[in-house]
Amino acid sequence: MTMRGDERAFPEATEREPRIGRPNQDAAERIEPDLLATTWRIFVEQGYARTTIEAVARDARMSKRTIYDRFDSKESLIEASIRAALDRWHTHVRASLTDSGAGSSDWMEEFVRRCLEILVAPEGSALMGFLITEDETFHAIRETVSASVRQSVGVFSDLLMQRTPDLPAEIAEDISLAVLDLLIGHATRLNALHPQVALEQVRARAGSFAEVVRALVEVQSASFRPQAD
Repeated sequence: MTMRGDERAFPEATEREPRIGRPNQDAAERIEPDLLATTWRIFVEQGYARTTIEAVARDARMSKRTIYDRFDSKESLIEASIRAALDRWHTHVRASLTDSGAGSSDWMEEFVRRCLEILVAPEGSALMGFLITEDETFHAIRETVSASVRQSVGVFSDLLMQRTPDLPAEIAEDISLAVLDLLIGHATRLNALHPQVALEQVRARAGSFAEVVRALVEVQSASFRPQAD
């Protein structure tokens, strides 16, 4: 299911109207972004099995040869489209820290809200569903997602250490993983709802859920602070 333009929680890939014939320089530069946007849309709407090279070529109005000139397999094409989506999501989440400032008391609420918006949106739900239900054969895709998770954990860990100077890096990472598990678990429960209802729940209750996350961070951080003499 796709939300209306004014209801989107975060920027998504955009597809331009494809043209038939030999592309000019500008069109040639747009081939790969448009190809990845089309691939991602089909993946979200129809799943991995139906995201075939033929389906992508038909929807993008490109030849299969054009696709194979850039990607040697269906898996590599889908992996690239997932990587592009993850990059957009990281930009969106990082903006929460830029907008509110890492030293602001609001940064955690904004961080939590944006992460949950991504996870309960059809795009995030589709990717989570794929990772849960598919077998272990898609190593490149899983490694791409794992790398993105490690990047997110690193960002959150760095912020924790900035705000808690005596917090060891390995402890900050453990806390960040716990926060990520909490967010994914909450999003999984919300994904049982209609996507728009889930998004409304996130926006209505982001503050209270952020307090849960903040309490977890504070309790775990406090237990590792040096005790005063």
